[in-house]
Amino acid sequence: MEAKLKNWIQRYQNAGDEEALQYLRDTCWPIVEPLILELTKEKDPEMENCLRQKGIERFPFILSKYRLEVQLPIETFLRNTYRFYFQQVLRGQD
Repeated sequence: MEAKLKNWIQRYQNAGDEEALQYLRDTCWPIVEPLILELTKEKDPEMENCLRQKGIERFPFILSKYRLEVQLPIETFLRNTYRFYFQQVLRGQD
């Protein structure tokens, strides 16, 4: 993992640093965005916006669960975690 990204993750997880959270959101959200389009099949703009809003709101919590020591690529972690979360939202469980 890129050392800079790792440092931002540590800053956020250890200190709750809002600047770090914003950097991570800006850097990592492009990993999540294609998943929204895939799950809505690009046919429902309202649902896309709903998933986007809920996903951004949930980002701090999801990122807090990421463990650097596991060495799972952040891309894999975010795609898998958000896929599960968005499927719950689509089923009406959130």
